[in-house]
Amino acid sequence: MTTTPNPESAKTKGDPAKGKGKAFFDRADQVAETGSWDFAIELYLEGILREPDALDRGHKPLREAALQRKIKGGKPAGFFEKNKYKAGKDALSQLAAAEYLLSKDPGNELHMEQFFKAAKASELPDVTKWILDMLVESQRQKPAKGRNKRLLQEVTKGFDDLQEFDQAIVACALLLEVDRNNNTIQEALKDLQTRRTIHKGGYGDKGTDFTKGVKNIQDQKDAFEKDELVQSQDFKLREIEKKRTEYLETPTVPGKINAYVDALLAMADDGYENEAADVLLKAHRETNSYQYRMRVGEIRIRQAVRRVRKAKEAGDKAVITEAIRAQVQLELEEFTERAANYPTDLSIKYELGRRQYALGQYDSAIGSLQQARRDARHAVRANVMLAKAFEKKGMHDREAADTLEETLKGQLLEDQEKEVRYLLGLLYIKMNQLQQAEQHLSRVTQIDYNYEDARTRLEQIRAKMG
Repeated sequence: MTTTPNPESAKTKGDPAKGKGKAFFDRADQVAETGSWDFAIELYLEGILREPDALDRGHKPLREAALQRKIKGGKPAGFFEKNKYKAGKDALSQLAAAEYLLSKDPGNELHMEQFFKAAKASELPDVTKWILDMLVESQRQKPAKGRNKRLLQEVTKGFDDLQEFDQAIVACALLLEVDRNNNTIQEALKDLQTRRTIHKGGYGDKGTDFTKGVKNIQDQKDAFEKDELVQSQDFKLREIEKKRTEYLETPTVPGKINAYVDALLAMADDGYENEAADVLLKAHRETNSYQYRMRVGEIRIRQAVRRVRKAKEAGDKAVITEAIRAQVQLELEEFTERAANYPTDLSIKYELGRRQYALGQYDSAIGSLQQARRDARHAVRANVMLAKAFEKKGMHDREAADTLEETLKGQLLEDQEKEVRYLLGLLYIKMNQLQQAEQHLSRVTQIDYNYEDARTRLEQIRAKMG
């Protein structure tokens, strides 16, 4: 029988009740080893309600159980489950409700944000920083146009309130990429960099004088170097040694593993990247957490991209072609594996479909893209590529046209509408349905008179139609 988290059983936010959650955490660990993820999640939550600041014993293993559950095909909370853990007026019950929903849907940023706000209200700084780290990483993995500006503002402020200036700067920099010409964001970033330097130098501390700050001159130098777009080689090497030492002291702590890997990757060198991959593979073997294996894939792709860039600089077309083919093949293998581990992640399905299409695997691409288009974020691009895959098959012009016509019924940006209508025009020309082709190409020229060769084709169609 599963236990139900009960906010009334927990002490107030001012009394974290150290050790009160141990029995539940220990039992949750045992249950997690059997693969009973839902039961383990509830046990971790019960422990967290008694010991809400237990980051390493409660929140982190709960997160790991949630990720493992998703890998095994676990679904987000259904209607009745969502109502099972209702948030009360107190911050701790809100924390439990948000963390429960997030455990059922680990990539859901709305639940992450609710969790962050509840952790902050519960006065749990370590837990608050942990979920903020998760949010900023989620935003970092998206292209600038796909990021949530409002959420990044919340995250930046959250880190700033905690005086975690390094991460506040990262979040603010991501925000600036969304809106590069925003003077307010530019000034906020500069202000954060200045306050980080002051904070690390100790000049803002009560009772601190300039002489004390000078004694930490190397720390000051490091702080200034971190603000440079291109950090010095010496600084990067010092960071590697520092993070390696911390990692070797506690080689199983996720934060130490990732910090060491990040320091190695900052060198942008195959040798250091291979060392980072070895560290991650070791962590993957010991924890069976696929997140580590996925980062290894990112490193391999990063190296492949570098080889393509070097081939282009050399200018040998045959070498360039082979380097690009190898990169896409590697990406195909990587996203095939990710799709197997995260079968419900439609973003991965979209990326997989793109690589399948690029390598001419049109049947496989059609299957992947038909799933990916269920995600509104990728629907238009997936449908465009799906139509192209139908056309490449040579016998599916009607299916391609129908797919694009269906796409036009949704909410499209102007650039998206141009591309979809232009492709429809070409398809209808191929199918000798000139009236439909004329209609779509006319609309393209109304939006953008110089788009591709739409104007020329339109004139040819009208001349042929008389």
